[in-house]
Amino acid sequence: MGRALVRRWATGAFGLAAAVLISSAIAPELLAFPYHERVGDTEVYAEQPIKAAIPRLVARSDVLLHKSAIYSGGYGRRIFLTDGGWRWHVLATQSSGAMAISRPFSEVIIVNRSDAARDLVFNGAPVAGSRSLSGVIAHERTHGLIRTRYGVLSDWAYPTWLREGYCDLVAGGGSLSDADAAALKARHETIPALVYYDGRKRVAAALAANGGSVDALFGQVR
Repeated sequence: MGRALVRRWATGAFGLAAAVLISSAIAPELLAFPYHERVGDTEVYAEQPIKAAIPRLVARSDVLLHKSAIYSGGYGRRIFLTDGGWRWHVLATQSSGAMAISRPFSEVIIVNRSDAARDLVFNGAPVAGSRSLSGVIAHERTHGLIRTRYGVLSDWAYPTWLREGYCDLVAGGGSLSDADAAALKARHETIPALVYYDGRKRVAAALAANGGSVDALFGQVR
């Protein structure tokens, strides 16, 4: 009887933990972010005080996003800024080395350790370990634009260089400078940020060649 009770307790605890994870993936605010700020139709939740910085960050992100030829409003308007601790690891799951992630369907954006006042986000990498927070938000919002225009399965239907390259192009760059990328290539080193960098260059060249048509770019790869 004792073992049966333990097994039932363990099963119940596992089920509860799974339910919490699934629920928080859809509604990260369930993890009790202590700070919340609303700017227009954008809601930002954070682990650190953010009030003074948020209007500026949202405005910068919007300026970048509006330059996209496939722009439409309403995507990625719930943003969660973490300090890179347990909330980030719970929400990012296997993507904890990323700067941020966005989720299909709910289109929420979860950000790694961030400093809103300095417009920076960090992923802990020794190289290419930081970039602008407003650019990262624009990057993740662009993933939502791609999913909306080309299908919710776009994250699997299109190659990484195309998706990430276009998102970084809209974001105005990535975490690697030209000099940093050249140095990595000279040393024959490969890091995830280099895939994004090469993708952005490739996307920019393709758009220059086809007259700037994003639809043509994604259409020719499909």
